[in-house]
Amino acid sequence: MMKNEEKKLNIYKIMRVLHRDIGFLTIGLTLVYVLSGVLLIYRNTDFMKMEKTEEKQLAASLSGSEVAQQLRIRNFKVEREEGAVIYFKEGHYNGDTGMSVITRKVYIPPFDKLVNLHKVTGAHSLSVLSLIYGCMLFFLAFSSLFMFRFGSRKSKRGIVMIIISIVLTVVIVAFV
Repeated sequence: MMKNEEKKLNIYKIMRVLHRDIGFLTIGLTLVYVLSGVLLIYRNTDFMKMEKTEEKQLAASLSGSEVAQQLRIRNFKVEREEGAVIYFKEGHYNGDTGMSVITRKVYIPPFDKLVNLHKVTGAHSLSVLSLIYGCMLFFLAFSSLFMFRFGSRKSKRGIVMIIISIVLTVVIVAFV
């Protein structure tokens, strides 16, 4: 009987130590993701952005849809055409010369890197970092259940808080 209690205490102790150490490891990543997440909330504004103009040489005499495909501009829409020049929201394309001029709003350095980290997809080399970070956050959430013995007053309060957070999340997602 004593060994079972020692094992239980040992599991609680191990989980607390891991929770503490992994928590410290995630602080830097969490700050980066919070900052980039806040920037992405206001991505439709010019907050922390600057204009960047670039010229790209394309083939001559392209149609609007071909220009959109070549420039890889999301939601491309031709605003007007004057002779061989096609105007669109981000700039223009000269069909005679094939020269395109694009002006975009981009995040200022180093915030551009932070936002790109937040928007990483599975094909990106930094996706491993995002996966590890996600696993660390999952472990922190799970290991928090081991901060207090199951059945204790604090443990029961923790379970109630978990249920409240799940219900609140479902309500927000369902009705907002």
